[in-house]
Amino acid sequence: MKFNAGKTAAFLKQPDPAIRAVLIYGTDQGLIHERAQLLAKSIVEDLNDPFRVSELTGGEIKSDPARLIDEASAQSLIGGDRVVLVKLGGEDISKPLLQYLDEDVQSSLVILEAGEMTPRSPVRKLIEKSDCAGAIACYSDDLSALGSLIDTVMRENQKSISSDAKSYLFSNLGSDRMVSRGELEKLITYAGEQTEINLDDAIAAVGDNGALSIDEIIYAVADGNQASLEKNLSRAFVEGTSPIAVLRAGIRHYQRLHLASGHMLNGQSSTQAVKALKPPVIFLFADRFKRQLDRWSGSKIERALSVLTEAEVNCKSTGLPDEAICGRALMSLSQAARH
Repeated sequence: MKFNAGKTAAFLKQPDPAIRAVLIYGTDQGLIHERAQLLAKSIVEDLNDPFRVSELTGGEIKSDPARLIDEASAQSLIGGDRVVLVKLGGEDISKPLLQYLDEDVQSSLVILEAGEMTPRSPVRKLIEKSDCAGAIACYSDDLSALGSLIDTVMRENQKSISSDAKSYLFSNLGSDRMVSRGELEKLITYAGEQTEINLDDAIAAVGDNGALSIDEIIYAVADGNQASLEKNLSRAFVEGTSPIAVLRAGIRHYQRLHLASGHMLNGQSSTQAVKALKPPVIFLFADRFKRQLDRWSGSKIERALSVLTEAEVNCKSTGLPDEAICGRALMSLSQAARH
């Protein structure tokens, strides 16, 4: 069966004993591993216990199909339920997995960690069709999940966080759960004894400020500030920033301009329109964002989105230098902002 977000949260806290195998897969490897560990610890507190925890790889099961059911059928010498942790690559272990699910093995939970799997994957299809197995998809945190993670880490460490700092974290975290948690723990260490974390703390502690540098590039584009654009874009490329990352940041920025412009068409002031955006605009850029709403009409914003999207496609398909494609697209938009 497939687990939705609500069922996943409940299951990880209190696993259903009728579920004997769980596939945790997707693109966010940090979240996959975190959930696999959380689920395993709900069965066995000490995952280093060799009597109650077995670890296998997809390759080992592929070369010796009986290994899975042997490990799952083993009885703990000290009593208690067991966990079998399986790290899957691209192996098809659907046949030994089906054999395990068909057997009356009640003392073990098999947890499979995998990467991205299409709906046609034999293992995923088997798990999703089974009444005694469940599939949990893990993709990059959306704003709700990321906000929940931030709040949880702050609460666990008796810290509060300002709205500006939280907004900055929304922009700089989320690609991988394990990385996000590590960055938040680094922020907690940086804050030390102080109880409230502010924007300066977040900027100083989280990442290498690469996202903030990209913001400067995109704001220079929408401001029509070609000198600032050239300087910051050149620096970003020297530091190894991906042209695709810059273009996608531009797309997100113009999408937010488009949304705020829509609020204004519905009667809101520019200040109200900016405040309505979620996550909020970092106060460092709020005034510039409002001025850009006056500079960019709805039709110009749509044209900008078309230019940026086309540039991203060209970066991936033409074989031309990515940096040149990106720079040319941004410069054209900067020129448009001046007219």
